[in-house]
Amino acid sequence: MNRPLRFPVILGMLFFVAFVMYLWGAQQMPVTDPVESNYALTAKEMVLSGDWISPQIYGTYWYDKPALVYWLLSASYTVFGFTNLASRLPAALCGALTVVLMGWYVMRITKDRDMAVCAAAFLGTALEVWIISHAVITDSMLLLFTLPTLFSGYIGVTEKSGKHITLAWAAAGLACLAKGPVGLVLPGMILFLWCLTRRSVRDVLRLFFPAGPVVFLLIAAPWYWTMYSLHGQVFLDQLIGLHNVTRALSSEHPEDNYFFYYLLVLPVALLPWTGLSFYSMVKRWKERDTLYDFLMIWCWGTILFYTLVATKYITYTYIAVAPAIVLAALTLKEFLSSDSKLVHGALVYPYLLTLVAIAAGTYFLPGDFLSYYVIAVYSGFLLVTQWKKKQYGSMLILSSAAMAVGLSCLVFGGLTGYIATRSSLDMNEYFHSLPGQHYFFKSYPPSYTYYTDEVAVRVYDAGMVQRDARWETKYAVPTVTTDELFARADGPVYLYVDKSDADTFAEWSGRDRFTENKALPSGTVYEMEADKP
Repeated sequence: MNRPLRFPVILGMLFFVAFVMYLWGAQQMPVTDPVESNYALTAKEMVLSGDWISPQIYGTYWYDKPALVYWLLSASYTVFGFTNLASRLPAALCGALTVVLMGWYVMRITKDRDMAVCAAAFLGTALEVWIISHAVITDSMLLLFTLPTLFSGYIGVTEKSGKHITLAWAAAGLACLAKGPVGLVLPGMILFLWCLTRRSVRDVLRLFFPAGPVVFLLIAAPWYWTMYSLHGQVFLDQLIGLHNVTRALSSEHPEDNYFFYYLLVLPVALLPWTGLSFYSMVKRWKERDTLYDFLMIWCWGTILFYTLVATKYITYTYIAVAPAIVLAALTLKEFLSSDSKLVHGALVYPYLLTLVAIAAGTYFLPGDFLSYYVIAVYSGFLLVTQWKKKQYGSMLILSSAAMAVGLSCLVFGGLTGYIATRSSLDMNEYFHSLPGQHYFFKSYPPSYTYYTDEVAVRVYDAGMVQRDARWETKYAVPTVTTDELFARADGPVYLYVDKSDADTFAEWSGRDRFTENKALPSGTVYEMEADKP
């Protein structure tokens, strides 16, 4: 008789599969601009300078994010060198660990192994989780620590467990080292609001189990205090003031500031499990229980919080994916036992929609997608076949496996080629080899410095971007105005203009001083004419 696998073994298998899926093709994915390259370059300078306390970029102290992301990247660079694989390893590791934590916590709370495995598999194959687990950004780390912050907080309150409350505070400390104060503020608000719905003052007070704040300070405070001791008020003004308070009150990207922004992001982020998630939210509304209330407050409280924040980013509501995925997994037993077309359609239609959406996306990506199309068609055929046979459990396994394999095919099918266009790789070698002074017009790709070790200069005049002028203080790249450029020009001067800045360049007051040198896929190199005044 075959004995069922022990749950720890299943979690180990889930970790291995997720880790391989997230790391698949990483070496062929260069660091992209404008976000990933900032983190990669800062971590590279951390390794080269030997200063693992104060993050630096372009040789200047930089207070954009706390140090944890740079520590993980720097450790990866120290072991594997400055490679694309090393850049993406921390995100893949955090993503795989998050999948395991999801399974463990759902098992701990529901005592249902099948539901726990489904929750982990759903999370691991959700579209936004797959994307961010490949990305050189802080959000994979934030979700990794937010999961225990909120789930342990839930267990601590419902089971009156000081151990789990303390664990929640410890995880919040790590979240604050990964992303900043939001790692404590947002989970704290969610737990507080949830406790209020329970109408229990004791539950609120239980959140402040004395050992919790102490452990939090022991984890988070040393780095923050050291940075303040070394750099003073400028550290607080930048990290807390600009990157938290100002970001909340003034939009960094006004063109994205729509109240419905995240209402569009969440359904896409959850694909292909969107239908199951929203079905569960609606279906369980009337018979909601403690866990349902907690998950709904977590999900929609996050959406509301970031809707009220002025600056909008696709990744801001990333932690809302986790509770929505758990809600999807809660429909498991109903899905396996019901013949309702609505229940099955909640899985089938979003799944097919995901295949169509990704297949349509391949139209814009360079590469050969034959293998992906074969998998898409074949898995769709199997899915319908299993549906007709009422093999509902097989449908869940098939959906997860097909998504994992299909997304992995997408990496080599064309995603690596597309990502290369978001980096400075296509112009690095040529532009760097030109003898003379090198400048970038308006936009500066940090990946240029990351890959060439040359710190060029940005040309930027006030008013080139219509937004709060305070946001210009976040950029540490050496910058000159138009007048300063012409005053300091000595010998050959080359200016790179990205395609996205072509219109601004055409109207620039110094445009007539430059002639085209070479057109590249992502932009154009111009040379300043020495004989013009």
